[in-house]
Amino acid sequence: MNKLDALKKEWKNQKFDLQLSKEELYGLTQKKSISSIKWIFIFSCVEFFAYLLFPFLIPDYFEAFEYYRSIHLYEFSIVISILGYAILSYFMIQFYLNYNKIKTSDSISILIETIIKSRKSVNKYILYNLGVFIVFLTVVLINAFRYDENYIHLLNQDVAGQGSIIKMVVVIIIIMILVLAVLIGFYYLVYGRYFFKLKRHVQELKQIED
Repeated sequence: MNKLDALKKEWKNQKFDLQLSKEELYGLTQKKSISSIKWIFIFSCVEFFAYLLFPFLIPDYFEAFEYYRSIHLYEFSIVISILGYAILSYFMIQFYLNYNKIKTSDSISILIETIIKSRKSVNKYILYNLGVFIVFLTVVLINAFRYDENYIHLLNQDVAGQGSIIKMVVVIIIIMILVLAVLIGFYYLVYGRYFFKLKRHVQELKQIED
């Protein structure tokens, strides 16, 4: 082996310790945080417009309001619909403001604070949506058993010892759990991964700060 080959071998075996400066690490983490918040904002916009188009894509959507009227929940259903738009609009604005704040932040402490605030916003958004869904479905079921003739008939059968209402309640509970599981799965897939990414970014920033 000649001297040149020996030098090449030695060079290949060397380990280079590339140290990034504090500012460079901050910049990288900031870019990753901006990307996460941007995607959260984009998904919230898509969800908002999907929510707007939903009534026109479902043929029986408006007929459902007539049913709500029959069980004395027409006004309540309108309020819930408006509340849904209001919640989505509010958090969409929050995501956008957080995105802008992270984008222009030049301080580690401010960036950490904004990311934590963003994570809390995502968490609240998911919990509010799930909460509104559970409350709405529960109220609809209660009024259905009070005013819907089909449900009242089932109640009368149950009094007669046929047990129809118990079977119906079990089926409804199972359906509610399944729908809730689908919603949780949807929010976890869409928002959850970015939620945990933001948590990781906070840890990285704290390490840089130390």
